[in-house]
Amino acid sequence: MNAVWGLITAIILMSVAHFIRVLRWELFVKVYEKPDKKRLLFSLSLGYIINYFVPYKLGDLIRGLYAGTKMKSGKSLGLSTVIVDRYLDIFAVGLIFLVLSLTNRDHETLVQDSRFYIILFGALLVGTLLVYLLRGLLKKLVRLIASLFNSRLEVSVLTFAWALIWNFKDIFQKINKFKLILYTVLMWGVYILSYWAFSFSYSSVGESMGWIDIFSMLFGESGVKASTIMLSLFNDGFNEKKFFLIIYMIAPLLILIILSFIVRQIGESKSKEEEYLNLLPQLNAEERLVFLDKYFSNESKEYIDNYLKINHSISIVRDYSAGSNATTMLCVDDSGMFFRKYAFGKASVKLGEQIEWMSNNASLLPVAEVIRSEKNDMYCYYDMPYFASAIGMFEFVHSMPTEESIKLLDSIFTKLNNTIYKKNNSSSNADSVKNYIEKKVTSNIKTIKEHKKFRQLMEYDELIINGTAYKNLSFYGDWLSESNLTSVFSGDEYALIHGDLTIENIVCNRNESGEFDFYLIDPNTGNIHESPFLDYAKLLQSIHGGYEFLMSVKNVSIEENNINFVYTKSFAYSKLMEWMNGYLESHFSREQVKSIYMHEIVHWLRLLPYKLDKDTRTAPVFLAGLLAVMDDIYKKYSN
Repeated sequence: MNAVWGLITAIILMSVAHFIRVLRWELFVKVYEKPDKKRLLFSLSLGYIINYFVPYKLGDLIRGLYAGTKMKSGKSLGLSTVIVDRYLDIFAVGLIFLVLSLTNRDHETLVQDSRFYIILFGALLVGTLLVYLLRGLLKKLVRLIASLFNSRLEVSVLTFAWALIWNFKDIFQKINKFKLILYTVLMWGVYILSYWAFSFSYSSVGESMGWIDIFSMLFGESGVKASTIMLSLFNDGFNEKKFFLIIYMIAPLLILIILSFIVRQIGESKSKEEEYLNLLPQLNAEERLVFLDKYFSNESKEYIDNYLKINHSISIVRDYSAGSNATTMLCVDDSGMFFRKYAFGKASVKLGEQIEWMSNNASLLPVAEVIRSEKNDMYCYYDMPYFASAIGMFEFVHSMPTEESIKLLDSIFTKLNNTIYKKNNSSSNADSVKNYIEKKVTSNIKTIKEHKKFRQLMEYDELIINGTAYKNLSFYGDWLSESNLTSVFSGDEYALIHGDLTIENIVCNRNESGEFDFYLIDPNTGNIHESPFLDYAKLLQSIHGGYEFLMSVKNVSIEENNINFVYTKSFAYSKLMEWMNGYLESHFSREQVKSIYMHEIVHWLRLLPYKLDKDTRTAPVFLAGLLAVMDDIYKKYSN
């Protein structure tokens, strides 16, 4: 009877110890998301049961994978937290063996096991130190290995490696260390009490065994493996001692499995005080792969660090970034969906100026509301609200009747002319015009002509773009000279302008009456030549030059002076272009309209060096766009 009560007590204590292990496991998961206690209980039990029948602790692999299937961060988080759990176990078990060997020096097996764990833990520490010291090389090695697989497996390999690295970083930086130590001490204390109770029960059925012997049997280097014990049941027959041992190992896990079906999740919703990190903020697999590839290339460390500071607690639904040094993303957190725009270094200064511009002019113009922002020496970001009924003007133009687009564009021009274009009015001055031409035209033409990507193309008098011949850049040398452009731009009037009035920076939204209204985003401050003509020219870059469609081109081929790519032409843009050209000619003189179109060329010249820097592969597409636009404008305004 004493043996039975001893076994029951040992089973209860083992169940409690396993439950405390789950509580400790929750601490690891809680860094990133609300733990699912039910699933963790079941996963632990399932993994341990498999370990009892399969060697090499393969049950831990199943435990991590099964737990991860319901985690927001996926199986990578499940596996990496199990590895951290086992890492801590090696330290705890080694410490217990060390203490036991020091207090039982005549126990040769304990001394041997203690030596084994000291060597094992020492090897782990050395390995951890080497991983830290050689982290750059190892990252590149992981990237190389991952690149051998298809994109789906590549992102899985990189995500797991990322999870393992950041689990060790975030868990030990963000975790409640008091709870970690408390749960670890309690867990192993209860395990030891359980071993003691079982040793009492086991000894009562005929074989004397202390709790130290049981501990050595389960964890010692030469101890009996759990899987061996289970398999021996079928190979060597059955007896009472073996029955006690099997019941002792299996029953606590069955209790936990039952508990996993009846335990209640306390506090299903996240409390306001809790804030979880995202293992990886990107929800899109392609964007995640781009980010991981950058991280494991061991470049842009400062970018990665600041990126994570900004985005560690949000999920990125989609990247809307276009032709600038700032990044715009559709994001989601517990408060809902929103847009976030951020930039680093020098570009962050411009972003800070955007926030100031929108704040100063919110009473004059419909502009995006800034709901959150942060600025320091390293980065700047701000958040804008997301409206389900809002769409970008590019989508609006290509999904609504052209009359609606014309009506909206006309209202935008009217609003601008009645508000900001009446502020800071002055005539252009010679110094500003000269500076504008030197920096935005002359310097950029030099960069374009001398860049290795274009050097060979620049040798031809004509380029054949999708079967049509266009004069090359050198043909327009005199036309784009400082003297000629000075005469064109010197008549411009200055005012407060948006500075980047592209189709992409106009958002359309239904108002309460059901009519479509608009608001503007992403102003560009500090232009050298602060003329409203720059705003009109930015719209022409889209409507006239088809900028958004060129941005969608993925493949381009170059053979001698031939540039070929698949290009979508927009009927909606063509109709809108007819209206806009008429609008400009009815509101401005011929010389002023010419200036607006010449500013469009300047915008293309400003864009090309950026494209050469950011995406050399598709840069010829934008050279083609520039030459097509110049050909059209030259034919109309060269005389």
